[in-house]
Amino acid sequence: MLDPRLFRTDIAITARQLARRGFVLDVAALTALEEKRKKIQVITQQFQNERNANSKAVGLAKARGEDAAPLLAEVATLGTRLKQAEDELETLQR
Repeated sequence: MLDPRLFRTDIAITARQLARRGFVLDVAALTALEEKRKKIQVITQQFQNERNANSKAVGLAKARGEDAAPLLAEVATLGTRLKQAEDELETLQR
């Protein structure tokens, strides 16, 4: 079994080793998938950070007696976008 980290760190070496065993690895396709995975993972982390920051802002607004409805709506929207990004990332990783 191959360690998935080999495909991320040493794809050229991995491709050569697999070629010795008669397997042709599509390096370009794998590299493109890895770039897409990294991009989606960064987006997912950004959504998580925004949601967490907005959730804290909701708590602060409620503590001060302010209207938190706009912030709650933003948290809900971020939650939806985060779920979509997580689903896309999971699909890509499979």
